[in-house]
Amino acid sequence: RDYKVTGVQTCALPIFYYDANPEASTIWTELARKQNIENKKIFGALGDLEPTPATIMKLTSDPKLMGVGQGQFLATCAQCHAKDGGGINGVNLCDDSYKNVKSVEDLYTIITEGAGSGAMPAWKTALSKNERVLMASYIASLRGTKPASPKAPEGTPIPAWPSN
Repeated sequence: RDYKVTGVQTCALPIFYYDANPEASTIWTELARKQNIENKKIFGALGDLEPTPATIMKLTSDPKLMGVGQGQFLATCAQCHAKDGGGINGVNLCDDSYKNVKSVEDLYTIITEGAGSGAMPAWKTALSKNERVLMASYIASLRGTKPASPKAPEGTPIPAWPSN
């Protein structure tokens, strides 16, 4: 719809609506809305996930869920652990040495509670339980991969994850 303002034809009113209205939909809010709908479908089908070794390892074999986990990882973890998990100021998640982790379910605990006096933030309020279980599965799947620029191992070498 066009509006006349002081004799000049303009469409400023709709632009003002989107620029000044915090309730206005944008491409980003629409994308987030669609992602939330899709995540609810995915997680609704999964039910309530428990952070057990069996559950964490089972999820690593589902390519669709690992794609969702990768998206979560890129959004929340990559700035410290690198896009491929090789580590920047966070630890390398691809080798066999870990800090604060002795078994695969410890990944969930670290994601939930954080570690290193806040160096690794706690995600319990920002991510749902299912999202944290899925994140633990994705991180477990990174072990043994070859990152582009791996950080030197930190922590203690631990046994292999249980087979799924």
